[in-house]
Amino acid sequence: MRSALVLCLLALALSACGSAAPRDSAEDFSGDERAVAAVVEGVEEAARENDSDRLCTKLLSEQLRAAVKQEGTNCTTAVRDAFKDASSKDLTVDDVSISGDTATATVTSGAGSDEKTDTLELEKAGANWRISALTS
Repeated sequence: MRSALVLCLLALALSACGSAAPRDSAEDFSGDERAVAAVVEGVEEAARENDSDRLCTKLLSEQLRAAVKQEGTNCTTAVRDAFKDASSKDLTVDDVSISGDTATATVTSGAGSDEKTDTLELEKAGANWRISALTS
């Protein structure tokens, strides 16, 4: 069984109903907040481009990838399978909060009656932010 964290993250990124050309909500932020929002926008972009490797290696934390591996699969396979089931990918970052080397991003996906809001947790890995968990 795949890690629940990754499946939740993929559900957030891939269940959305959106326009063909989504707006880059990272542009609404500056500094480190913009860098955090850009990671979330990177999930959307990776999903649109079917780039499971980028999502796994550049956007998810090492701990999250290790959790998937402990479940008996690898991140790239889990993400690729989720991409196949996706019909549309659209995320909007509504808010970013940073405390030291951790951050949260409030994210909206979907539209109308399908709209939902989730919170992604991120951690700083060197100079880059990585998604470490999803909470609803």
